[in-house]
Parts: sequence; structure tokens; C-alpha cells
Amino acid sequence: MKNLSPNPTLIAAVVFAALMHVDAGEEPADSRCARRIGPDRVRLIEASPFRERQELYRTEYLHNLDADRLLAPFFHNAKLPLDAKRYPGWDSGFIEGHMGGHYLSAAARIYAATGDASYKGRVDHFIEGLAKCSEALDKREPHRGYLSAFPVAKLEQLETVGHGGSVPYYTLHKILAGLLDAHEFCGNERALNMAVGLSDYIAWRMSRLSEDQLARMMETNYQENPGNEHGGIAEALVDLSVQAKARGDAGSERHLKLASLFLRNWFIDPLVAGEDCLSGLHGNTHIAIASALARYAAVSGDERAAAAARNFWMQMVGHHTFANGGNTFDEKLRDSGVEVRGTGGSSLAAGTAEYCNTHNMLKLTRNLFELSPGHAYADYYERALYNHILATIEPRTGQVCYLTSLRPGDFRSYLPADGTYCCNGSGLENPSRFGEGIYFRKDGTLWVNLYIPSSLDWREKRIVFRQEAKSPFDETIRFTIKAEQPAIAKFCLRIPSWAVGENRLSIDGKSQRIETAAGDYFELTRTWKDGDSFELMLPMQVWSFPASDDPEVRSFFYGPVLLAAPLGRDAMPNSDTGDKWLGLRVDGNADGQPTAAYDRVPVLLAEDPQNPDSCLKAVAGQPGQFQAPGKVGDQPAVVTLSPLYMVHHQRFAAYFKVVRR
Repeated sequence: MKNLSPNPTLIAAVVFAALMHVDAGEEPADSRCARRIGPDRVRLIEASPFRERQELYRTEYLHNLDADRLLAPFFHNAKLPLDAKRYPGWDSGFIEGHMGGHYLSAAARIYAATGDASYKGRVDHFIEGLAKCSEALDKREPHRGYLSAFPVAKLEQLETVGHGGSVPYYTLHKILAGLLDAHEFCGNERALNMAVGLSDYIAWRMSRLSEDQLARMMETNYQENPGNEHGGIAEALVDLSVQAKARGDAGSERHLKLASLFLRNWFIDPLVAGEDCLSGLHGNTHIAIASALARYAAVSGDERAAAAARNFWMQMVGHHTFANGGNTFDEKLRDSGVEVRGTGGSSLAAGTAEYCNTHNMLKLTRNLFELSPGHAYADYYERALYNHILATIEPRTGQVCYLTSLRPGDFRSYLPADGTYCCNGSGLENPSRFGEGIYFRKDGTLWVNLYIPSSLDWREKRIVFRQEAKSPFDETIRFTIKAEQPAIAKFCLRIPSWAVGENRLSIDGKSQRIETAAGDYFELTRTWKDGDSFELMLPMQVWSFPASDDPEVRSFFYGPVLLAAPLGRDAMPNSDTGDKWLGLRVDGNADGQPTAAYDRVPVLLAEDPQNPDSCLKAVAGQPGQFQAPGKVGDQPAVVTLSPLYMVHHQRFAAYFKVVRR
């Protein structure tokens, strides 16, 4: 297995030659992996919270963004006129151009996911604008291909001192990923040409650096929040190598080799050895690097990269994750197992559970499932998708939270709708990605990982596969098949870890008990004909688990959904738009967090604190709602719990101290 970090003896001229003149070689290793089925072949259907949020973005939030305002910083950098005022926030300085990349990805993917042709027109318009900027920059730069909204001086500063100049490769990653999505989902060839040019420009810059310079600028383990958050650019470069090869480009593997320069052994070696070296690291940077390692492994066949990515995922999910699937305190990873009893920067306060992190954890999880399908990946994916990604989206406006304070009694604060902070960008993409983790395929096998109402075009089998339910609380999922001709196929139906009741399958008018244990897959293989159907019954369960560092504190779930107690608006500010942790303005008192609000968080009373049925009772006629006996201080109380994704604009608690009554 090759060393992913470049050899110290590799001088600059050799680096550049290697990057620029490599034959395409054999078929990428990812042809032997399972594959997710993308948004162009999955349609969300019926009334589900995922379909509702996707439509909200298609018709309002994403629809209302002005493409020319997102192009404005690119035109300014290229010294071209454009009569548009850029949006406020980080796209106006700190990470200029990142929002344009997110916009390209979101528009291309929403076109694929819904068929709304207006978004293809938006993508083509945006690419046309970027092409004008690229042509102007080519006349000024010593090497062709540069495309960004920030000046080259930021890259030069990074190369000279090893950090600073904001985070230029983070921003270039978003632009590159947007170009690739525009090509993959909208067929825009100019976008792929610009992506190739940008990759070659980066390779040229790298070729001028010594190994010491490369190592210094890519070492992201200093000062906790790194000076160079290059994260996901390696994954985008891997994707570029795949798209370029599929088009028939000669030397397409040079992009894969360039990606390897961003995958460093100081980070990989401890992971391969099984060490938890994550404390103190900046979360979003290294989750994105781990996702790149998994994608690199799929395409290159590099087992060491795969092992590092898997071990990172296990450490993150097992020891650095909150009940909602999120992670980090103030953007940092803290000691293994710290969840609710931390102090200082490791306490449950305004800075917990960064939205971008979970966006990237879902990418990593999808990439790892492709490498090695397993129910643990699907279990985590479901938990994080429902309880962080979905729960973070305000259901009327589409606004998202940068961070979700999980301190009991606190409240969310939402980023401005016209903001351009990092989580505005990730949030822009997520509704178009809701269909990505539902289905995976390999040869004649289809994994059904999520029970979200949807229709799948499994064109390799000439099958249209449809699942219907009243998501997420319907205990019966109905599947129907449309087939052009009879086809043999195996369906691997996930039996979630929470489905510990009597699960059943009904097919051909016969009902049978499923003996497959919760947390595994039930396999159903036969020759499928047009009109075939079956039903899967997964009785919903209330379940809970203790915080990793305090067995008296528990979180409660109903099926896949995390439950939270709505605690009202007492002592909240007039507006909850503006992120508290970022220091953005929230109207009202300084932080809207008087100590008295936390003193009124309820304690739950149970006959058996480890058995949620001895505490929670369903509310008749209100799916997903429960009540439990409790106390606030010395006063008895009846505590209502609802799905976290439904609780907005008020204080809440998702962690509860549970004591025996």
C-alpha cells in the first residue's frame, strides 16, 4: 500500500510532471463497490417532512436566491463589471465564492431530484458567468485555469507562512464540487472543462513548493481551528478524476494523484493504528478529510485509506457524537466520551452540534457504505438525517442553524436567510440530497436503507421500485414494482436497530414473521414481475440510551426520531434569527439565556429509569407525542415530548435526568 503523503525526495518538477502526465490506467476500483443511487433516479413522494422541506427549497428558499449576486464576487475578482450587489456574510470576505459553489451544487441537484427544468437554466447561466471570469483571469495569471472569487494573494500567503489568507482550499473545494455537479446532473461540458483547468492550476501551484512547504500548509492539527481548512477538496478531485475518465480524457488520473497530496500521514497513521487522536482537532476539517479518504479508497483501491476512514467513523460515532447525531463543542472535537458532563469549552452550550459537520458525516457514511455495506452505517445515517439535518431546517422559512445548542433549556438561533455563512451553504444543498442515502445497489442487489416515501428508477433491472408510508410514523411500508419484463433481484431490507418488536412481511397474501434480528438486513430474492407488491411491518418502539458520561441522563427516541420537551419562550429574545455563537445579532437581551431558564428544566420520573415504557405514555391522536411524569424543582409536572424536528422557536430539552419514583 502506497504512502499517501508525497515522498520528501520528490522534487517540484517531478511532482508536476507526475500530476500532469499519467495515463488513465485501469477501471477505478469503485466499479467493484456498492453504489448509491443518485438524485436523478430517486423521487421523494407523498407527504413526508423530507418532501416538504425539499419543496420549500425548490419553490422558495433556493428559488429566491439571485444568481448574479452570488456571481458578484467572482466578477469583482476578475475585474469585470456586473450590476449586482453581493450577499452579506462570509461570501463578502472570509470565504468569498464558497456560496456560489454551494449554489451550483444545490441547483444542479434539485434539478436532478425534482425535474424542475428552471434550475438547469440557472446552472447554465451561472456557468456562463464563471466562464467569463475564467477567461479574464487567464489573461492575468501566469498559468491558466484559476477560477475563484478571492485574489491569488490568499494562496500565496498560505504557501509562504503555512496558514492565514482565510481558508482558500476550503473555498476552492466548494467551487470545484459545484462545477462537477453542474456537469454530472446538468450535462454542462464547460463546467467540467473549468474543473479540469482549476485542478491543473492547483497542481501547478503545488509543483512550485518544497515538501516542507506542502507539509506545513496542510498540517491542520495546530491552533485547533486550522489556518488551512482544506478538508473536502481531495474528495472533489477524486470525483473529477472519475468524471474526466468517463469522458475519455487522457491523463485523468493526475487529478487522483493531486488529491493524494491533501491526504497526510500525520492524520492517517494513528487512525490506521486504531488510536483516537481526535481531541483538539477542528471537526469540519477532519470529517471532510476522512470522507475524502473513503472516496479515494473506493476509486484507487487503497486499503490503508479505507481503514483510516472506517476507524475515524467508528471513533466519531462511538465516542464523539451527541444524541441527535451531531458533534463538536465550539467546532472542536473534545476528549473521547465527553457528552453532557463537560466543562468550559466542552459543555452543552450555544456551540454544540455544528450543522456542516453532520452534512460531511453523512457524506463519509455514504462513502463507507459503498466500500463495505453494513447496517451500522445506515443506523447512524438515519439518526443524523432525521435528528440533526431535518431538525435544523425551520419548516416555514428554510433557515438553518449554524450550531444547535443541546444544553437543556436552551433554544436554537437561525442564520439569516440571505446570509452566506458556511452552514447557509451546506444547508442550501441538503434538501436536494435527501434521496441520496435511501438506496444502494450492486449487480442484482438493492439495499433499502431508509424508509422515506420515494420512487426509484432501477434502470439496470428495468424496474421502478416504489415505497409508500406516512413517514415517519407509519408502521407499515408498502412496496410496489413496475417491471418491463420479469427480473431476478435481491432486496436487502434494513431492519433498524430500534425495531425490536414482532416485525413481519406480507407478500402474496401471506404474512410471515421476520426472524432477522434488529440491526441487520432481511433479504428477499425472487423473480419480480410487473405489479408485484409486498408490505414490511416494523412496529415503532420507544427506546432510550444513556449519555456516555452520565448514566442518569438519557435521550428518548420513537423509532428513528429523537424526542424533545418543548419548554416555551420564557425569557427568550424577540427574535431568534442570528447565531449566538457566531456573535451575530439576536434581538432582545444579550444572549437570551438567563440562568433561571435552565433551573426550570424538568427531571423525568420512572419506575425503571432504563425502561422508557415505565415513563413515557403515547398521547392519543398525536403521532410521535408522549407524556411523562416529572418534576421542576420540587413541583410535580407532566412533561410532553415531541419529535425534535417539530420543535422550533422555543426552548427545549433533548437530554433528561431520569430518576426512580
